[in-house]
Amino acid sequence: MVASSAGVVIVGGGLAGSLLALELRELGAAVTLIDAAAGDGSVSATAISYGAIPGWPLAATPLARLAAGASRRWRGLQRRHGPLGWQPRALRLHGPNPWLHALGRLGVLPFAQVDTASLSRRLPEVLAAAGVTLRSTTAEAIRPQGRGWLVALRDGTSAQADQLVLAAGARCRELWPDLPKRLRCSWAAVLELGLLPKDRDRHAAWLPQGFTRLALERRALELQESSWVVDPGLVPWGSGALLGQHTWIAPGGEAVPPPPADGSARQLREALAEAGMDGGIATGVLRQAAVAFCTHGGPLVQPVAAAPGLWLFTGFSGGFAQVPVLAPLLAQRLVGSGQRAARAQRRLQQLGVWPMGADSGS
Repeated sequence: MVASSAGVVIVGGGLAGSLLALELRELGAAVTLIDAAAGDGSVSATAISYGAIPGWPLAATPLARLAAGASRRWRGLQRRHGPLGWQPRALRLHGPNPWLHALGRLGVLPFAQVDTASLSRRLPEVLAAAGVTLRSTTAEAIRPQGRGWLVALRDGTSAQADQLVLAAGARCRELWPDLPKRLRCSWAAVLELGLLPKDRDRHAAWLPQGFTRLALERRALELQESSWVVDPGLVPWGSGALLGQHTWIAPGGEAVPPPPADGSARQLREALAEAGMDGGIATGVLRQAAVAFCTHGGPLVQPVAAAPGLWLFTGFSGGFAQVPVLAPLLAQRLVGSGQRAARAQRRLQQLGVWPMGADSGS
């Protein structure tokens, strides 16, 4: 039985899928968003993300320069949809470079954060108010049907779409195996603290000067055995905080079950204690999430080769800065008029997230 039919169906209701759905609704498109809680005891990657938004380019690329202005997009989203958890934060950097540490203390580096506990709580209400059709079930399979796509759902129904967007992170390849090899998977883990430690300012975020996770992701295809790193940090999260970031990657960056929770928790706590960030670790609850990333660092915002009408919006590194600036462009490419869609495609190509010479996907 076909339960719903929509102009655009998005599989994945995390940050990428949700912000794209809002942008598509602003353009007048009918949108169905399919998402369900993970059944393996994990949580969504969005829910345990730090939500960090640096206000300066982290690399010398067009996308990094655009992402440095993401806070403007977040302010615009909050004007239209109400509070989403975005707010400026004081940035406290720790690491070997005393100059970066001093710049953070002086407030020279502009920084903001999305409180992902608040965002996760608000998104269903915001999406429904915007007119997005929400389906709280799992997409089991997708296949072309006529000039569109059919999504088989776990509840026994299905959804039809003229265009289908995979924004399901680590599940994208499971639904369509023939995706770019550089899209890989990892497991992220943090400690969730019920209360913010008393020695921490609620209006500040504590981050490392550089995330070792990024270097590990670049090496994912070369790994012969599972590897992990811990990036010490702390950000406000609801009434509490998220502490530390543990990244675990299987050989080749393959999608596999999560590593044993006890081992991840021990590695996380030991690394935090060594970094002098041991406040609250005894009471912190481990939360794990499957994460999609790209080994070349840039996300996939593009049509899927040889599958007209199928699109990718996934593999973000620093998604809270990248997604809000890319979602409007993909929305315009998907449902905009001919000239507007062409401009959006050219801009995505200039940003390096859309392959030059790729077909239209429609």
